[in-house]
Amino acid sequence: MKIMTMKQFLQNPSGPYSSSFARRDLIIANLEDRFAKLLKERKKDFKLIIFRGQDKNEYFFYFKIPSENLDITYDVVLQFIPTEMKCLQSKNIDGYAINVFSNSLNFTFTYAYVYNQDGIICPALKDKVSKKALTEKPTIKNQNEIYGFEKSVYFALLYLKANNLNQKYTIESFINKDMTIHKLKPNIKNSNSKIMEYNLAKKKQKDEKKEQKKAKKKTIRPNKITF
Repeated sequence: MKIMTMKQFLQNPSGPYSSSFARRDLIIANLEDRFAKLLKERKKDFKLIIFRGQDKNEYFFYFKIPSENLDITYDVVLQFIPTEMKCLQSKNIDGYAINVFSNSLNFTFTYAYVYNQDGIICPALKDKVSKKALTEKPTIKNQNEIYGFEKSVYFALLYLKANNLNQKYTIESFINKDMTIHKLKPNIKNSNSKIMEYNLAKKKQKDEKKEQKKAKKKTIRPNKITF
């Protein structure tokens, strides 16, 4: 099992020896700008529930992350797991290992296979990911099988960081004591359902644009020429 921390996901998910993301600074700056814009425009659509795992030293963060382009949201779950004693002694969770889940299409088609191979998909939610995405190599979307910057997970981490929720004293003030991953699970759409929702939203958006173009053509008429 591979260990990934919050810092690694945010700064260098592909590892120190990867040449695939030579300009990480530009990618990170771009993602941070897009996150800030999305948060400003759709702040009410960002949702978060924090609760403990079966092991009381584990933390779960359940996010609703809105799409940048469509009127839908994605379910993102981050599971923070202490791997050594200094994690428990620390005032923050920066050194905790992270398991991840998202039903975004990018997660499903680009990164699910790689995350599954390395054992960092949340075990309780693995059955929410299509078997094809878990077992077939992403030869088109991610032929080098690198981690990269998965946007929905990255935005969730930026939201967490922006609200100081990597600090345990902040986390404790937002803990939902009644929530568990098993109670939450039925409310999370599987990846196939989310793909259908995405396609419907995409079609709706396309149809609306067509109607807008038609309406615009009707309102813009050439002036009549009179003699």
